[in-house]
Amino acid sequence: MKNLFTMLLIAFFTSLLFAQKSTTVEVLTLEKAFDLAVKNSVQLKIAAQFTALSHQKTQINKLSQLPGISTGLNYGYLSNSDIWNPSFSQHLTRELPHQFTEFSISAAEIIFKGGEISTSIQKAKLEEQIAVLSMEKNVQDIKFLVAAKYLDIFRLLNLKQVYLNNTKLSKQRLKNILLMQKQGMVTQNDVLRTELIISDLELATKKTDNSIIILNQQLNMVIGFPDSKRLIPDNTLLNAVQSNENVDYFKNKGLEENHDLKMAEVEQTIAAKNIKLSSTERFPEVSLFAKNTLQRPFLATVPAVDVYTNVWQIGINIRYNISSIYQSDTKIRAANIQFELSKQKEILTQQNMELSVHYYFIKYNEAADELATLKKDLKSAEENYRIVEKKYFNQLALLTDMTDANNTKVESEIKVTNAEINVVYTYYQLLKSAGILF
Repeated sequence: MKNLFTMLLIAFFTSLLFAQKSTTVEVLTLEKAFDLAVKNSVQLKIAAQFTALSHQKTQINKLSQLPGISTGLNYGYLSNSDIWNPSFSQHLTRELPHQFTEFSISAAEIIFKGGEISTSIQKAKLEEQIAVLSMEKNVQDIKFLVAAKYLDIFRLLNLKQVYLNNTKLSKQRLKNILLMQKQGMVTQNDVLRTELIISDLELATKKTDNSIIILNQQLNMVIGFPDSKRLIPDNTLLNAVQSNENVDYFKNKGLEENHDLKMAEVEQTIAAKNIKLSSTERFPEVSLFAKNTLQRPFLATVPAVDVYTNVWQIGINIRYNISSIYQSDTKIRAANIQFELSKQKEILTQQNMELSVHYYFIKYNEAADELATLKKDLKSAEENYRIVEKKYFNQLALLTDMTDANNTKVESEIKVTNAEINVVYTYYQLLKSAGILF
């Protein structure tokens, strides 16, 4: 009943705030906000295109396993043949058929290249895994961004409710003070100071309204809603977020699910493949080839004969890059350095993950303890306010005492509101650091 009552109050005051024809209000759960962000975020759409591009690069590398086939057609004019003796003292001209035609078709397939083709395909598949992991990490980043904006809106709505409640209370108190003024029990100074408190609370409410509008627009952009949409967070979130797991649970989850750590592991494997690729340069390239050529005229006789001749070839081609003898060692050393670097990067990533999990686990428990303490302080502040208010109207306390008691109560209410949101926020930071913000 308490949660329902609070929700009705929030919806009521928010509907007053955004009461324009072009503005709509909707209660939105954080899970639904996550789904909308994953579906509509432009950043994730870009990441998805990079993933698709990486997959196509893998497919392109696989094409190297297929034979290369080419064809060509040459057609044109063939000049006469000029002939000289070795000393160029005599010159003869022999007529040739002037119409030249050559049609060829050839095919070649690499059968050995030191494992370069298969290693390149494996490397491309690993790079595709990196793209997928990066996509999943972007999803987590977007979800955390949504959670942060969502919780900020939640906090400001609750803060606004604190201001509204205290404005209402102060106005009621002002009525009582005005009655006491007519009876000569208080001075105009008490009236002015109370009006000043009301003015400050109303100004704080307006500033909070503006901040809510800005945050709504920022969240709408991420989840794909129009600017006119005004979101009311789900009040049950404050009670739903809690964890009894110890720090080892989150650390183990991080070792399994943290995307930065997964990418570091794959990058280390890619570095190992680069070592192998650098080593393949030491091996010759062996390929099979076949070629067929249809040509006119036949030039192997004198005089040339205007006929079509067809010649086909089939064989094996061996090519070796001699410069690899002195180049490959340098490239292999560089690849080995990159491999060692990737190993150290993985260790550093794991250490950072564990430190992050420990940090946010402590902060989460600290936030929960702080909330429990602030709730007790709020009860004391409310009781103090009640006692001072009663004394004031019985002329046993000054307005300054009343103002101090009111400020203490408002401050305690704001602290509790912020602490409730901070518990949820640090919990999502803990989930994100472990890589399990699904």
